[in-house]
Amino acid sequence: MRARLLALLLAGAAAAAVAACERIDRNMWDNPAFKPQEEPVRLPPKDSVPTKGIERVPPLGEASRLANPLKPADTDLLRGKELYNIFCVPCHGESGAGDGPVGKKYVPTPADLRADSPVMKLPDGQLFVIVSSGLGGMPAFRADLPPGDRWRIVAYLRTLK
Repeated sequence: MRARLLALLLAGAAAAAVAACERIDRNMWDNPAFKPQEEPVRLPPKDSVPTKGIERVPPLGEASRLANPLKPADTDLLRGKELYNIFCVPCHGESGAGDGPVGKKYVPTPADLRADSPVMKLPDGQLFVIVSSGLGGMPAFRADLPPGDRWRIVAYLRTLK
């Protein structure tokens, strides 16, 4: 009788151990899967504070109150032209007419950025928000350019004829 009870207890313990292993295995088996070259979404913990701060770009309607904090010097305009050639020329073209090599393929074509166009009648703050957040088919450049460089592009746009 004792041997039988001991055998039953050992069998029960073995069954419990197997069941526990199954749970461990299932837990590893049921992990979330990601597609190749897909980054897992890692959200910050609740109520966390970013260490780099958050740049607030106002909505387009409020942007007319923004003023260019730079007093554009020649070096700022040269840097603005350099950045314009990198980020804007493919779509807007060197003259700003919206005839860049990539822009010709878009319907509608990119905005005309020359001095007499309706876009250039917008205040500097609205142009800054458009460069920052994008508009229509234009992408946002907030992640690619720091605010000072975006203001330099706006200053350079004022020099296009």
